[in-house]
Amino acid sequence: MKAGHPRAKMLAKNVAKGRTTMINTLRRIDRKLSDEDAMTVLRESEYGFLSTINEDGTPHCVPLAFALYNGALYFHCARAGQKLDNLRRDNRAQFTCVRNSRTVPMQFTIEFASCMVDGLIHFVEDEQERMDAMRAICEKYDPEGLDTPSYERIMRGMPAVVMLRMEITALCGKANRGKLG
Repeated sequence: MKAGHPRAKMLAKNVAKGRTTMINTLRRIDRKLSDEDAMTVLRESEYGFLSTINEDGTPHCVPLAFALYNGALYFHCARAGQKLDNLRRDNRAQFTCVRNSRTVPMQFTIEFASCMVDGLIHFVEDEQERMDAMRAICEKYDPEGLDTPSYERIMRGMPAVVMLRMEITALCGKANRGKLG
């Protein structure tokens, strides 16, 4: 995130006010990650799970590719579906990702690093922000592919894509480090 960016300032203000801690505290406080380490887990995770709220109050959770860009999470999706219906009604959401998970043989445990994020999701209408966010997503998953016909095809298809931005209001990282360090 660029220094001085409005979302960077908002996140810094929330951190200063102690608002980056999730409402529910960790039972295993010895496994809590610093906010900085939690953001690293978020940035480096391959994918995550976005939970929205169904009309009847039950959760709806979907796996998604994403990018952390300018202090917010960005997701792309089709123009219709349960997730979008839920977000149009209630833009509160939670996103969870895990990286470096490894089952430890004969110890009945898993080493991992995870991050949970609470936030508000907004439909991105600004065309430049939509294009920049898609580039950030593409760059995350295939940085060498940005000069290819495939990337150009993706960018030409942007009118059919819904871009979502999740403003981070709280985060919590947790790890069972074992050999992860």
